[in-house]
Amino acid sequence: MSEGHNGSPIIIRKKRGDGDEDHHGGVWKLAFADFMTAMMAFFLVMWLINSTSKETKAVIVQYFNPVQLIDSNPAHKGMRDPKQTGQGKSLQKADDVKTTQETESKDKDSALHKDPIKTLDEIAKREPPPTTADGAESSPKVGAMTPRDPFDRVAKSASPPQGAAKSAQEENKVESPKKDSHAPGVTPAEQGEKAKASAAALQAELEKIVNQEARGAHAAPKTEVKQVDEGVLITLTDDANFSMFEVGSIEPKPQLVRIIGQIGKVLAKKTGEIELRGHTDGRSYTSKSYDNWRLSSDRATVVNYMLIRGGLPPARVGKIVGMADRHLKTPKDPLAPVNRRIEILLRGDGQ
Repeated sequence: MSEGHNGSPIIIRKKRGDGDEDHHGGVWKLAFADFMTAMMAFFLVMWLINSTSKETKAVIVQYFNPVQLIDSNPAHKGMRDPKQTGQGKSLQKADDVKTTQETESKDKDSALHKDPIKTLDEIAKREPPPTTADGAESSPKVGAMTPRDPFDRVAKSASPPQGAAKSAQEENKVESPKKDSHAPGVTPAEQGEKAKASAAALQAELEKIVNQEARGAHAAPKTEVKQVDEGVLITLTDDANFSMFEVGSIEPKPQLVRIIGQIGKVLAKKTGEIELRGHTDGRSYTSKSYDNWRLSSDRATVVNYMLIRGGLPPARVGKIVGMADRHLKTPKDPLAPVNRRIEILLRGDGQ
């Protein structure tokens, strides 16, 4: 040691400048507090969702909808009533429309079952028939020869309505015996040619009716007439632009009511029993009140009342059949519109 040193030891002390020791043991508390806050917020949101009504949820979602960037309605404090501001309607539109359509369809189907003639009259008036250049209706008014409602039991005992004598005469004419197809001097070939000519004439007459109804913006079903072994088969089918009935319903379109009413007038002048067949497409349809079988048979039944409404005597219809999707017109394309069709079979030669 050098002189003048008192012999005390020299102490060297190191200091850290980062300050880690000051916060040692407290960081986990902050992380845990953040986690608990997030969990509390999460469970609060879940509770609010569970206890909030459907309308309020719609308002909240509509508020955060990025599509609606500008709201013309002035802002108000708190939640706004969707009935007053129109908020939330876009989200509920699909459900509301579906429910409304199902209710209306059920009511209309019930009306057709309860009072078919009156309901068909109302349907036919919804869309007026197309008019000619002079403003007159292009097709004759359907229902002028309409017999009494078959469901009106009181009318059976009442006095016959106006025009009943004419209907009785037509019915008697229908029930009169037909000429012997094997009469002397008439060969089977001549009978076949005569049947084909009759079918062609009927085809032209029905095409005229359909074309009159399809004028302007109106649409109409496709019509086909052909000679088959049982008689003359009239087929009315849907296409891509026109459906004869509402989807999943027996309610017909106004055009169909008027067209089949005119067909009823034409068939009333001919002889032979009539058979009606309803067909659906290959789509498996099931609801609370209908499946493909009941839908096809009920549609054929409604067609029966359309024919009666047009003037066909009820006794002429001998069979009404629902074929469902068992006899598709295009089996390779079961969902094609042409599979949805109504067939009217006029037994005999159609004279």
